[in-house]
Amino acid sequence: MAIVYDPKQMLRQVAPDSKIKKLVSKRLDFKRAALSFISDVPFIDKKQVLDVTLKTLKSYRERVAMEDAKGLEKELAQSPMQLIQRVQNDVVFQVSQEIRSSYRGEKYEWLPSDAEEPDPEHQLKYGQVFTVGEGEMPGDRFGCRCGMRILVKETELKLD
Repeated sequence: MAIVYDPKQMLRQVAPDSKIKKLVSKRLDFKRAALSFISDVPFIDKKQVLDVTLKTLKSYRERVAMEDAKGLEKELAQSPMQLIQRVQNDVVFQVSQEIRSSYRGEKYEWLPSDAEEPDPEHQLKYGQVFTVGEGEMPGDRFGCRCGMRILVKETELKLD
């Protein structure tokens, strides 16, 4: 038996695109109430997600100021892909750190990424077995969407 950790599947449950989009108003303001989507997830640091969101909004506002284009603000509010990617990357990173802490010393198999252009260095690790907590792991690098099969008797991921 083993626990399969798939970032894409986890993000669909914990931090889907539709909920992250709700963090931003049409005027590029932050909607604090929208953070409630992570309130039931004990291993995600809400402050860290808030910080990532606010930094991204700041960069949106800077782009609007630099471009001085009427349609840019509306475009960013309707399709905040940068925000979605940054928040999801932060969630994946936090989960990988929690796995590192909770399963330290256990073996895992490195599983392929769902990225359109996977990291070539990570591709070399696909299918290889490593020890949790030793060296780089899937999700340690922002943007990494590699998964892992934790080689333990359980089948459910248990994080604090």
